[in-house]
Amino acid sequence: MRLSLISSALLLIGGDAIAGAPRVEPSDAAHADIGTQIVRFVSGVAGYARWPNASDTYRLCIAGESAYLRNAPARLSRIGDRVWPVREIALDEADPTAGCDLLYLGALSIAQKRQLLAETGGRPILTISEDNPECADASMFCLTIRDGNISLLANLDSISRSGIRIDPKVLQLARRRQPSP
Repeated sequence: MRLSLISSALLLIGGDAIAGAPRVEPSDAAHADIGTQIVRFVSGVAGYARWPNASDTYRLCIAGESAYLRNAPARLSRIGDRVWPVREIALDEADPTAGCDLLYLGALSIAQKRQLLAETGGRPILTISEDNPECADASMFCLTIRDGNISLLANLDSISRSGIRIDPKVLQLARRRQPSP
């Protein structure tokens, strides 16, 4: 029950964060396709994040294949009052995360994720991993997708080290990553 409340609440937040988007009611959220829900999750988290150096334009970088974010660049190009150019990054670039403000990690090997997340160290880059139920890597937020439902997990350690302020409303909605035994 708690996970569905988290999903519905973040969909509402994400719906409000997209400029000109109508408010999403919980009954509509249950019928939305997963891609739309993920776009709303990303929009919601990004819309309630504050980077140390404010800008009118932020860059969203997508690494790895995402079965859910096909055609997302058009839907994610504007979040709230910010412009978000979207680019897919190649892992063989010299510095693939350069210029990224938000890094969305799709299907990648564990080693590739670790490499990209290590490259974000010391820079204010909001990181979201797709289909990562344990959030065991250094991503700030992890999405879990099960049976058409999406939940959000927050890695408070990574968030606190990022330099990005996340609105407490988002943090209250997300489950916290449990420390490893």
